[in-house]
Amino acid sequence: MLVKKKTPIRPVALVAMLFLSISRPFADESTPPKGFETIFNGGDLTGWNGSYPPPPTQQSEFAKHWTVENGELVSDGKGSYATTREAYGNFELMLEFKTVAGADGGIHVRGIPEIQIGDGQQAVDPNRDKHRSPFGSGGLIHNRPNTLGHAPLCVRDSSYGRWNKLRIQQVGSRTWVTLNNMQVVMGAELENSLDPGKPLPASGPIRLHAEGGEIRWRNIFIREMTDAAAERFLVTHPPLPNPTEYDVSYGPHFKQVLHFWKVESEKPTPVVFFIHGGSWMTCHRLVGLSPMLTTLLEGGVSVVSVEYRFIQDANAGGVVPPVKAPLHDAARALQLVRSKATEWNIDKERIGASGTSAGACSSLWLAFHPDMADPDSDDPVARESTRLFCAAVNGAQTTLDPQQMKDWTPNSTYGAHAFNLGTFENFLAKRETILPWIAEFSPYALVTPDDPPVYLSYGSKPDVGKPAKDPTHTSNFGVKLQEHCRSLGVTCELAYPGAPDVKHKTLAESLLFTLNQPAAQ
Repeated sequence: MLVKKKTPIRPVALVAMLFLSISRPFADESTPPKGFETIFNGGDLTGWNGSYPPPPTQQSEFAKHWTVENGELVSDGKGSYATTREAYGNFELMLEFKTVAGADGGIHVRGIPEIQIGDGQQAVDPNRDKHRSPFGSGGLIHNRPNTLGHAPLCVRDSSYGRWNKLRIQQVGSRTWVTLNNMQVVMGAELENSLDPGKPLPASGPIRLHAEGGEIRWRNIFIREMTDAAAERFLVTHPPLPNPTEYDVSYGPHFKQVLHFWKVESEKPTPVVFFIHGGSWMTCHRLVGLSPMLTTLLEGGVSVVSVEYRFIQDANAGGVVPPVKAPLHDAARALQLVRSKATEWNIDKERIGASGTSAGACSSLWLAFHPDMADPDSDDPVARESTRLFCAAVNGAQTTLDPQQMKDWTPNSTYGAHAFNLGTFENFLAKRETILPWIAEFSPYALVTPDDPPVYLSYGSKPDVGKPAKDPTHTSNFGVKLQEHCRSLGVTCELAYPGAPDVKHKTLAESLLFTLNQPAAQ
C-alpha cells in the first residue's frame, strides 16, 4: 500500500558518479582528427567573409573587427559575422572558443541563428526570465521556448579565460551539441528562425558571431557527411519527443522543476519517475533517460524526469546534510506528480522510480523510506504519498555508510560530499558522529518487509571484499542489497554480466513488466 509507515533501521552510506557523454576525443592541437578538415588556417582570414556571398566592399569592414592572433580567430565583439565562403549540409563541426565577461555570441549553421554562446558565469537570477538564467552555451536560442533544445540541458561553460570545446552535429534539420564533454542538446530540431514555418535550408554557410565582448576561436574542424552516412546516423539517433508539460515547478528554487511526457490513453497510465545521476552535482534530466524514453512511452507508460538542487546548491542554501536537498526534492516532486493524477491521467498507485548512479541511490531511498505524506498539512501536495510501486535502477550506490562501503569494496573513496565531509578518510573517521544521518539517508538502512520490488543493474561482475575497477558503481553494492532484501522478504532482482536468475535484461523491460501489473488492492 502507498500509505504504509515504517521506522528507519540502521546506518549506511552513499556514493555517486559523473556522467560524461562524448564519443570521440577532441583535438587539442591544430591538426584535425581523422576524417576532418581545417576551415580556419590559423594564419589569416582566408576562407572567411563578413557575409555569404560576400559583397565586394564588405571584406574590409569584416577585417576591422576580426583578426588572427597566435593561431586564434579573434572578434572584438563588434561589426560583422565571420562567415565561411563554403556552404555545408550535413556535417560534424568541432571548435574551441574562449570568452570574457559580458560577451555574447553564437554559431549559425546553414546560415540560421543560432547555437548560443552565452555568459555561463553570470549570477543566477531566477526572476530574470522563465528560462532560469544563466543559460550557458549550446542551446538553440532562437527556437521556441518550452521545447527540447531551446536552452542547453545544463551549464557546462568553462570560467572566463579558459577554452571551451564544442562539437556540433547537424543532420537534416536536427542538431546535437556537446560542450566540454557533455551533450547539452540531443537531436533537437533547429527551427528556421529567419523564415518561420519554412524548412531549414539544405545547406548554407557557418557563421561565427560575437557581441558585447571579445570571443576567441581556434581549432575549427569540419567533417561533411554523405547522404548515406546521414541516414545511418539518424537511424541510430532517434528523435526525442518534446515534453507534454515543460519545466513544471514543484518548489521555489529554479532547479526544482520537472518534465512530463504523457501517453494518451482512455485509462490512467502508470508512470516512470526518473532521477538523473551525476553525484548529485552535475548532469541533466535526459542523461540515462534518453535511450529508453521512447520505449517506455510506446509501452503505455508516461514519464517524468526531475531536475533537483545539487550538493553545491544545498551548501549555498545551508541545507544540512547537503544530500538532504536532492533527496527531499525527489520526494516533493513525486508528491507533485501524484497531485496531478487527474489532470495528467496517471495512475498514482503505479509509479516506479528509475535512475542512474546518484539518481539510482535517490530512487532506492524513495522506495525504502517511510511515507513522508503529511495528512494534516494545509498544502494538498504535501498530503500526497511518497511511496512507490517499484524501482529499477542502474549503477546504484546502495549504502551511505563508509564502513559498509569499505568492507564490501576496500578501495571505496566516494560519498563524503553527501555529508560535506571532504575526503573519504574523513568520512570514515567521522562515521560515529553521523550515524543518525546515515540511518536516515542510506537506502540499505531503510529496508523493511513492506517495501516494493526493486531491480538493480550493473555493468561488471561482483567480487565482494576485493578492490573494484570502478568502486563507485561496483555490483558489490547490488549483491549486498539483494542479500539484505531477501532476508526481509523484499523482491530484489540483480542483473550484471553472467548473473543468475535474471528475468529482465534492461531497466525499461523491468519497468514495463512491473508497472503493467495491477496495483494491490
